[in-house]
Amino acid sequence: MNLGVQYYRAPFPEDNYWETDFKRIKDCGLNTVQLWILWAWVEPKPGRFDFSDYDRLVELAAQNDLKLILSTIGAIHPYWIFKEVGGGEMVDHMGQKVVSSNRVECHFGLTPGGCTDHPGVWERMAAFLAACATRYKDAEHVVGWDAWNELRWNVQSDGFVCFCEHTLERYRTWLSEKYEGLDGLNVAWKRRYGSWDEVLPGKLPMRPFTDMMAFNHFLTWRSDQLAIKRAGVIKAIVGDTPVTVHGGMPSPLHTGRMKAFEHALDRGNDWNMADAIDGVGCSSFPAWEREDDMDFAARIEFIRSAARGKAMWLSELQGGRACTNLHVTADFGPAQQQRWIYNGIACGAKTILFWCWRDEVFGKEASGFGLSGNDPHSADRLEAMKITGRFIQEQEGLIADYVPDSSSVGVLFSPQSYYLDFAQSGSAAVASNSLRGICRALVRNRINYVVVEETHLEQLDELKVLFMPHVLATDPRTEEKLAEWVRRGGTLVTEAECGAFDSRGFYRYPSDRFLARMAGVEEVGRRHPADASLEVKRDAIDLKLPSAGFHSPWRKGGKAWAKGPDGDLITEIAVGDGRLVLCGAFLCRRYFEENTPDYERFIHLLVEIAGARPSVSLEGEAAEAPSGVHLRSGMSAGERIIFALLPEGIESAQLRFPASYFGSDRIEDLLGKRECEVRETGEDLICIVRPLHWGVAVLKRKESR
Repeated sequence: MNLGVQYYRAPFPEDNYWETDFKRIKDCGLNTVQLWILWAWVEPKPGRFDFSDYDRLVELAAQNDLKLILSTIGAIHPYWIFKEVGGGEMVDHMGQKVVSSNRVECHFGLTPGGCTDHPGVWERMAAFLAACATRYKDAEHVVGWDAWNELRWNVQSDGFVCFCEHTLERYRTWLSEKYEGLDGLNVAWKRRYGSWDEVLPGKLPMRPFTDMMAFNHFLTWRSDQLAIKRAGVIKAIVGDTPVTVHGGMPSPLHTGRMKAFEHALDRGNDWNMADAIDGVGCSSFPAWEREDDMDFAARIEFIRSAARGKAMWLSELQGGRACTNLHVTADFGPAQQQRWIYNGIACGAKTILFWCWRDEVFGKEASGFGLSGNDPHSADRLEAMKITGRFIQEQEGLIADYVPDSSSVGVLFSPQSYYLDFAQSGSAAVASNSLRGICRALVRNRINYVVVEETHLEQLDELKVLFMPHVLATDPRTEEKLAEWVRRGGTLVTEAECGAFDSRGFYRYPSDRFLARMAGVEEVGRRHPADASLEVKRDAIDLKLPSAGFHSPWRKGGKAWAKGPDGDLITEIAVGDGRLVLCGAFLCRRYFEENTPDYERFIHLLVEIAGARPSVSLEGEAAEAPSGVHLRSGMSAGERIIFALLPEGIESAQLRFPASYFGSDRIEDLLGKRECEVRETGEDLICIVRPLHWGVAVLKRKESR
């Protein structure tokens, strides 16, 4: 387990702090240091590399028995790049060359720099990556490489990019391969292009969907390919040492921002990158982003799901209080931070790196983020880290072998729907918030789940139920696989207008949608709701579910759960050995905006009727607590492990599970180093959890002495 902290973003901290800081890092229980190696800093003149400061830091890490992870910051380009590479600049959506400048939070180097579609820019970046890998490949305490930090390539571009001749050529080649030439493109897009130079990328959102969605998809693919190439250069040199990349957030949270000129998913797709790289990760600043434990758990489930058993890194976890210019965010104490760590371990993370050790001293981030910084809780945070450091050292084997349980509950992540959402409004926030809503509800129900990306549907075979939140765009391949899975026994839960658009951005009439073909009934069309809440009745259960936006009722033909004046708002229809639960409203997004207990009961009901009820449940007062108790289970070397995370204010919780679950009625909390109270009730056991530290308990069968 690598538990560490980012230390050096050249030239800060200055070298007079280094020796003392490395000793303190070791003393507080951390075992790893990450260093940023900035391209502009180490290659100030073409072909002349100066690693002298990094050499000293690498040596200090070894002297203090600290492992190292090296992050290659190729997005900070040298000042000489455009002198050496003529025509290497990016071009914005208005046809203007982008003027690069120092990045807002980095002291030296150009951003966004040159376009990597230009062969000369890529060759020089690749040479930098190779120089870093060659320099430190034999350092035994280097345990990992982060080939691309936060997948940044267009920061401070001041316009949508890139529209240079090299990117346009690559875009047209991508289209030609996708549609088998210009004639195929004309047929698919219903156009009459005479030559490829007439085919232009989508310029701005709220223009034709087809062009924008295609260019957005291309930008995702382009970032995936660049990540794979960057990691590949390093991997070819360092061999078995893990090489990963990480985003500023998991892909499903990258919605695009008009003000920042970012397309949705333009920093790549974690699932695609994990196909070819040793692992993926993400940055997380939960206190800064005002995420509670439930939101943070849902966030890192995105990365776990994308990694699919490969390395999962929490690459930049908030170290100290956030500061941006004169805005100071709320303080947070050690309990909150420690729950982030154990949440990550419970999800399968084997590398957790804090940003950063000292408070920043440069730019808008000055005075913030230091794990050992100058906010009121830094001393307490470091004392807590010592306890966790000892726990990780004592349980090294258990953590190394730990694998989170798989799940029979799935949630579909649809990039196509993000591209449509962005093309419509300039943000994919509606699609993203819908996805986050259902994930939050599952976490609050303590139901393990997996996020399934629409081009990686091989995971369907493991699922009993799949939720499709706000999936408005689908393609025939996805539809066919989903239909086959339902016929084999799966339960598919959809929202209004699922598949109402195809991947080209064309609207489909209700009778032309894949769910209409499967169900034998169709939606009646968009309706203004007289009442934004759905009255749900199934058997003896009555629920009231708020919705967002319009309704799109279903014609009668199935088992109605909720009715409206124009048709059924929730209907259940048998298909083969499986079922469809079709909702004519948008519930997930509404729940994201406001948590409601009835919606959580609705989700629990759907999971239960699909036969996917979890083995571990929560009882008593803690089960009703608004802030929620988070549970995550897994196996380590054949032993059952449960991580229980109780929020502040909840001192104990009652866990119910089958008597055979642990293979013993003696359960201990490994972190608190004490045995739990256990009592029998029928065929189950009730385990009373009273965490000693920060509301965290790590449960395992007690060893016989």
